[in-house]
Order: sequence, then C-alpha cells, then structure tokens
Amino acid sequence: MEREIQALEINNTWEIKKPDGSLDKYKTRLVAKGYNQIEGQHYYDSFSLVAKSVTVRIVLALATPSGGLLHQMDINNAFLHGFLDEEICMTFPEGYKEEEKPKVCKLTRSLYELKQASKQWNIKFTSKITEYGFRQSHHDSCLFIYMSGKVFLILVVYVDDILLIGTSEEEMIALKEFLHKQFTIKDLGLAKFFLGNEIARSRRGMFFTQ
Repeated sequence: MEREIQALEINNTWEIKKPDGSLDKYKTRLVAKGYNQIEGQHYYDSFSLVAKSVTVRIVLALATPSGGLLHQMDINNAFLHGFLDEEICMTFPEGYKEEEKPKVCKLTRSLYELKQASKQWNIKFTSKITEYGFRQSHHDSCLFIYMSGKVFLILVVYVDDILLIGTSEEEMIALKEFLHKQFTIKDLGLAKFFLGNEIARSRRGMFFTQ
C-alpha cells in the first residue's frame, strides 16, 4: 500500500486542502466600467488573441523527444502592462482618499475590464518577445520561435499563460529572467496543467489529457 500511495503522490493525484473549504485569502481588483465605453471613441478593437488548439498539440508533440523540457509560466497582472492609445478617464473608487475638489484619473495604461485591455497586452508582449529575438508565426500569432546556432526555443501564449520548450535549459532560464524583468512572471517549472488539461510524463512519452 505504501508503494501505491507514493506512486499517487508522484503523479500529483491530489492536492491537500482544508476540510472546511475555507479560503487561504481574499483577492480584490480595481476595475474600470468597461460597459460604459463607446466603440469608436473609447476603443476601436476588442479581442483576445489565444493560441490555436492545434498549435498547442504540435508543441506538446515537439516537446516529447526533448526529454521533458516543457515549461510553463504565468504573467502577473498581464492586462496592466499594455499602454492605451485612446484618452480614457475614470472617477476614483469609493473610499479612495480625495482632495476637496473632485478629480479624475486619466489612464495611461490598461486596466481590468477595459474593452481593449487584452489587445493592448498582446501588443506589449509581442513587442518585447520579438525584441528578444523571437519571430512571430504567420500561421498563429500566439506562436513565437527563436533560433540561434544550436539553440531552438518555442513559446506559445494563451492570454497570460505561456508554454515554453527548448533545446537548452540554460537559454530557457535566460528567457525567463528577461520576461521577469519586463513583466514579473510566475515560473511554474515543468508544465503539469494547461488550459484545464493535465500534462503527464512517463517512459512511454507525454500525455495531454482532460
């Protein structure tokens, strides 16, 4: 039975939680009232670029022969990194300390719930990752490829979730350090879950299952 338990733990079969279902912490966010935005005045495009499912499957297939050099990252507060092209103002949130005369915030960067927040984030990320030396795929705008000598890196973006495979762990670490300086990332190490799917490894290969 001990071997069975060890096998289950190695496979990350469960997570330890409190039995009463209590939360570890509460999380709040300051958001803009994007539902008040007027198309053509406060924004022009509203979309979120995500990697195609076939792209994700191909990347997983390419990662299998590499011996498991498939890593995952998460960008902290991704939507706050994009710059705004339009002029957008908002009132201070209730409870925020104000001076005697009412004032408003003129946003210079994106904020949660703005119609263009996801698009502006994608523009910012693309500019930085191509600055590093990656090329954006013509077939999938969320697929980026880096080649230099014997070094080969592939990066897939799904909003703020990132899959990374490569031939050099040293180069992968260097890229993570670059991204962390630009955006602040959460390095999740070897990819285990992506888009609600489990990524499992064994001697027979790599498995992507729901």
